[in-house]
Amino acid sequence: MNTTLLTHQLYAGLAPWLGLSLLLFGRNPCLSRTRIVGSLLLGFFLLRIPVAGWSGFAWIRMLEPNPSFTLTGFIAIVLWERISRRKFLRPADWNALWIFGAAAALLLYPTALGLTSYDHYTWGWWPRLPIGTAVVAALLLLRGNRFGVILLLPFAGFLLHLQESENFWDALIDPLYGAVSLGALAVLITQRILRRN
Repeated sequence: MNTTLLTHQLYAGLAPWLGLSLLLFGRNPCLSRTRIVGSLLLGFFLLRIPVAGWSGFAWIRMLEPNPSFTLTGFIAIVLWERISRRKFLRPADWNALWIFGAAAALLLYPTALGLTSYDHYTWGWWPRLPIGTAVVAALLLLRGNRFGVILLLPFAGFLLHLQESENFWDALIDPLYGAVSLGALAVLITQRILRRN
């Protein structure tokens, strides 16, 4: 197996492994080292179990071969927050995470599904999308919003060619991050409306 393919497979398995490990931690506020190490190992080995001839990693890779660096970074930060019991993301950072994900999903996915005549996915091969993302990340960082740090991860991962895809959209957003962002934004809007009434 060549190094590039191995790199892509390892990166594609990182987000599912971190996400499953986070679920295995449970809601216990005091995590022991044994529970942390055990959850990480159990998550890895559960994803290695073959189902119909393929491991869990292979099934997930078939469904989503390019988890976005935004999603992977977000899961890694939440995992780190649980382990260290320190908060990195504040409420404003979470709001920016959901708003950005929802806006990107609404811009990209209707056109990718052929619901409009113009396909915004082509922007991922041009410099305008990385430049626009850099401007958004810089503005967030200047305002002290820590989501700007997460928005820098797609640049690092893209430059290191950790993904199979060469399109910057895939580094920035994936369907899971888009769907969760749309749901979270709907909840935020509903909460604001209920507070006003």
